[in-house]
Amino acid sequence: MQPVIDFITANPLYGIGLALLLAFLIFSLVKKALKLVVIAVLLNVAYSYYLHDLAHTAYERAESTVKEAAEQAGDMLR
Repeated sequence: MQPVIDFITANPLYGIGLALLLAFLIFSLVKKALKLVVIAVLLNVAYSYYLHDLAHTAYERAESTVKEAAEQAGDMLR
């Protein structure tokens, strides 16, 4: 490992090239991580909207069922 470090320190052009490659690698990894985060957030928002819509539909269905049952019970009592 020491000869590699000595070679890079002796030739600054190789050091600059290695630094650029390392910077591109880090930039690429950050870019991919950011894409994953954006996709995860979008999927989470979509799933939350789906659950909210499902709960709203179930609430409306339950409300109409209760109203129908109350009407039928009122008709039975008359």
